[in-house]
Amino acid sequence: MDENARNSTKLDIEGVRQQSANEALRAESERKESYRKLGEPDVNRNGFDGVTTARTDNSLRMPRENGTGAKDGEEERMLNGGGLDPTNRGDGEPTEKDKLAQKEVEVKFIPSQNGDARIDMELESQQVLTGMTKEELMKYANDPFWVRLRWLLFVLFWALWAAMLLGSFYIIYDAPKCAAPVPLSWWQEGPLVELDSELYAEQLPEVERYGAKGVIYQLPADETYFIHTAAVQGKVKQMVSTFGTKNIKVVLDITPNFVTKNDAMFQEALQQPDSAAHSAFVWREPGLKPPNWLSIAEDGSAWKNTSINQYVLSQFGTDRYDLLFTEPIARDKLKGALGALLELGVRGIRLANAKHLLINRDGGNEAPMNLEEADKSLTHTDYGFWAHKETTYREGLGELFHELTEYVHKQTAGEAFLSVTEDILLPEVFAVNGTLPIDAPLYGNIEFDMREGSGPDVARKLRHDIDNAYRTINGFRSLGESEKPWLQLRYDRASLEHVPASEYTMFHFLLPGVPVFPLDVLTKGNVSRESVEMLEKFRATPSFQHGLFNVYNDANASAIAYTRLKSGNPGYFVVLNLAQTEQKPVDFSGIDGIGSELTVVLTSQNYAVPNVGVKTKVPVDAVPLSPRSALIATYVPTK
Repeated sequence: MDENARNSTKLDIEGVRQQSANEALRAESERKESYRKLGEPDVNRNGFDGVTTARTDNSLRMPRENGTGAKDGEEERMLNGGGLDPTNRGDGEPTEKDKLAQKEVEVKFIPSQNGDARIDMELESQQVLTGMTKEELMKYANDPFWVRLRWLLFVLFWALWAAMLLGSFYIIYDAPKCAAPVPLSWWQEGPLVELDSELYAEQLPEVERYGAKGVIYQLPADETYFIHTAAVQGKVKQMVSTFGTKNIKVVLDITPNFVTKNDAMFQEALQQPDSAAHSAFVWREPGLKPPNWLSIAEDGSAWKNTSINQYVLSQFGTDRYDLLFTEPIARDKLKGALGALLELGVRGIRLANAKHLLINRDGGNEAPMNLEEADKSLTHTDYGFWAHKETTYREGLGELFHELTEYVHKQTAGEAFLSVTEDILLPEVFAVNGTLPIDAPLYGNIEFDMREGSGPDVARKLRHDIDNAYRTINGFRSLGESEKPWLQLRYDRASLEHVPASEYTMFHFLLPGVPVFPLDVLTKGNVSRESVEMLEKFRATPSFQHGLFNVYNDANASAIAYTRLKSGNPGYFVVLNLAQTEQKPVDFSGIDGIGSELTVVLTSQNYAVPNVGVKTKVPVDAVPLSPRSALIATYVPTK
């Protein structure tokens, strides 16, 4: 483009700009006009007729330079829709083009650096409401009403925030606490192995091999109250030292019921009839016939005549005289023996003849056993013929055990335990206000049921007795840190007549309690060390230590099984087949929440099902079992 053309363009733009400025000033000072519809003369004057819709002349499509070539007002009529009246349309509705033609248009000329200009046209009536400007808002910034409102909202916000914060702290503080499960004591982890009285040192390698947590040694009955002598102390110290090198605790069985004729307390009782020592024994005055109480250890009467011509109670054999533990001096004597053993390093004590510890000092003759319970082969000269209500299961046993157990716990900061060596039979007699103060009671018919073999109802009876044993014991609280008393699960070689050692051991090890057995049950029963290691590993899991326990029979009641489960952990399924012959796979699908599949983790020595071993998956409705075999599996609970 040459210089003349560029100057001409600049002049044209300047003319348009000047014209637009004049029109803007006129629009501000004059009232806006409404235009009528163009009549036919106007149409003809602008080059339109009834047929022709557009002219080909470029002058109608291009703006005239310098604003010439159009009559006054024609441009205005064109901007306002060419004078067409939308109300005169045939359908009576204005088109969008007609509406737009009636809007006022603001024209802006935006110059650029190269001398060109850009035209921006805006419809004033379509501008969106954008709210108040900053200047308008600032007029209210210091208005008292709005100042107070802002402060009120500010205070309310932070007050609510602080209230929610304090409320959350209170909820956390006041919410019920879920007590962490108490870990098992060393003796609860088990097993406890009974030692041979004379060869205990030689048994150490086997005890260690089978992972025993403690060993049980039976102290000779006459040595119970001679624990302070050098001979007895030396023996106990040696035992504690021998097994202590392998971190194995020592448990002693003692017989607290009587003292021998050489005991200092008994000698004092003979020499001083008015002394406190004399009151520690049960006497009958000279010339009076004693009651018909029989000796436990020998035939005949339980009363012995002494050098002072008085009868004294002697139930446990010659030269053994029963202590009366309702007397403080007798209880102190027993606690002295317990304290001496604990000082020597003993960490568990089991009391023999627990039901005999209390005696009715002034009791009369015993009555025969109830006919329904009596053994018809016995006569009045037999101990079992009589009920022995004057000398066994006397009221007050619970208070006595509570005192003794608390003493043992206090002396060792809860590390040691106190228990019994025989079935307590009547646990309610030993209870005090719902607490059973025996750390590891021996109770139930589990051992005796399994000795009966494989009769048609053995599995069903075994399930009933297991349910009954745990329902009864779990009805009491424990005196120690455990929530419930921890049963002793005892068995020996005589228990294995019908159920082999491997199967018996597998079935017992995951029951709630501590297995107690002689070492020869494992050694002579050919129970592998690897299987015992696996069982102890299972006992260390949360499902065993803190899980739920339920026992079941299969549909035919030929097998018995139980489950151990703690939420969030795999469950354990233990099954024992008591049948002597081959049978079809057993169905345990009725167990609630067990799922449809089991994963085998351990099988017993007699288990011989083809293609079933560790890690094999078996259906719960068809668990394959060999005769007299056991299986342990894990499962994922369904709920």
